[in-house]
Formats: sequence, C-alpha cells, structure tokens
Amino acid sequence: MPASVTKTFPIKVDQTAIIGERKRGRPKADTSNSIDEAHLLNTAFTMFAAYGYEASTMRAMARELEVSHNLLNVRFGRKSELWKAAVGWRLDEAARDVERAFAEEGAPEDRLRELVYRFCRWAIINSDIIAISHQEGQQKSWRLDYLVEQFILPFQERLQSLLAEVAQERQLTPIDSGMLLALLVNGVGSYFALGPLQNKLLPDQAVADGNGIAPEKQADAMAEFLLAGLLASR
Repeated sequence: MPASVTKTFPIKVDQTAIIGERKRGRPKADTSNSIDEAHLLNTAFTMFAAYGYEASTMRAMARELEVSHNLLNVRFGRKSELWKAAVGWRLDEAARDVERAFAEEGAPEDRLRELVYRFCRWAIINSDIIAISHQEGQQKSWRLDYLVEQFILPFQERLQSLLAEVAQERQLTPIDSGMLLALLVNGVGSYFALGPLQNKLLPDQAVADGNGIAPEKQADAMAEFLLAGLLASR
C-alpha cells in the first residue's frame, strides 16, 4: 500500500489557553505552529475503532497526542467532525490498494480474481477498519449513513458492475454483491481482526509443525476458497 503523505496545518490560538500553568502529567507538545495531521487522525481513528464513538473522548485523544484539549476543539469543533475527518482519512488511504483491481486492464474474470486476492491480503493489516464497520453496522446512526454513502456503496457498485461483466462471459454462483462483500469483510476480515480468538482454536494439520502459516498464505487460501465457490464450473 503506498505510503500516505504527511500533512500539517497551522493552529493559531492563545498559548496561555493551550499550555496555561499546567505542571503535572506529561509535558504538552509544542503546538505554536503546527501538528502532524496524519498522526492526529490515525490516533483518533485507532481510539474510535477500539472503544467506539460514545466511549471515545476528545480529552483522552488530546492526552494521547500530548496536546491541549482546546487544540482539538479549535481544529474540529465537535467530536463528530473529528470522527468524520479520521474515518475519511483512514479509509481513503486504505482503499487505494484494493481499488487498483477495478482499474486494471484484462478480462473481467482476471480482474475479479485480483480484487478478491487483494481484499483478502488487505484484511491482514486493516483490522481497525473491520472493527469500526462492526461497531457502526449494528445500529442506525449518522455514522453508519456516512460510512455507507461515502465508502461502502461506491465500492459495492463497482463490485456489482464487475460481477455483471464476469457473468456475461461465464456462469457464476447465484450470489449478489452484498453477500460477497459480507464474506470478505465479516468473514476474511474477522479472521484477522479476531486474532486472540483464532489463537485459541485447535490447530489443524497444516500448522502441526508449530511454525504456523504466514498471514499472506492464509489470505490467499481464503481467496481461493471464495473464488472456487463463486466461479461455478463451466
């Protein structure tokens, strides 16, 4: 996945309001000029993914970042705006590698195979995105609407179009794009996101030697399994 570009943004605030006379706890970072935006948004997203929206506070994020709570208020105003900024930044960054499969040249079936393999490997390092989709997907909210409208539906529409292209050339197992997306996110994604649970399950013959299987090989095995079921015999 390509490295993200680090950005900074200027913050003009009263330094006494930020630093004050605070003498206890960790020292505040120098916020007189700028703060690393990527680090800020990554910290916020990590906390939202781990604890959920309601349990995450801007004050706790400020402590983690070693900046003033007022600094986040000046930059974002409300927690909802910080959530949108963090989610937008994280998902935009993470989606690039998988979405390349849509733009590649080649037969529709080859592009579908590439997409499924990319997604399964993508799940290895994006368990925080899986976690936040599980949290927000369980009940109606403005956050779920944001995720669906900004990220999930656009991806599903492209997936649906690709499946239709493949179906014109060969038989597919009757499954809609929503089902396939659920298998990828809630199936493969959960396998890697729920590491502590997986570590407690009984090992099979493939890992009997104690060395285990590399995550990439696990992802490829699940991709092949999904594709074998999706691409029905000619």
